[in-house]
Amino acid sequence: MADELNPRVPGGDAQALRAEALGQPGQRRFRMLAAIDGETHILWMEKQQLQALGLALEQLLEQLPDGPVLSSSDTVPGLLDEETRNQFRVGRIEIAFDEAVERIIIAAHDIEQDEVEELPTLALRISRAQARSLSAEAAHLVAQGRPRCPMCGSPMDPGGHVCPQQNGHLPLTFHDEDPDSLS
Repeated sequence: MADELNPRVPGGDAQALRAEALGQPGQRRFRMLAAIDGETHILWMEKQQLQALGLALEQLLEQLPDGPVLSSSDTVPGLLDEETRNQFRVGRIEIAFDEAVERIIIAAHDIEQDEVEELPTLALRISRAQARSLSAEAAHLVAQGRPRCPMCGSPMDPGGHVCPQQNGHLPLTFHDEDPDSLS
């Protein structure tokens, strides 16, 4: 992806940015909300996509040379409209760094229109502080999921888990598991 925004792609600088999970563990839906020029966009993602985006942002931040320290007034509170019609399900996400404006670019492709040569559905520029915050939010949301089985690593439901490592014997529940072994 080019280091600058294409004028034919909707997007711009994000005044507000937030990641969130809706629903109960095991049935949650994940999304990222971004306000650009006062207009909210909602990007629906899979848990793994949000986790990968958070990790990729963290790795990119580690690789970047120290930049200028900007004020933390990047985000305008109360700017996100959760009822917006600007919503799509993300198929592919690309990130880049625009040295000219010291911003990270996140380009998201709608899963229903995703083709290799197609332009992204939305491209937004975020500050390093916003990237750090989004990465931390993503890690926190992913960690709030169902506990993992200590034997097979599969998510455990509150009603129990029949572990394939036990050949279906000795179903484990949340209460059977040692709390110190949860990650």
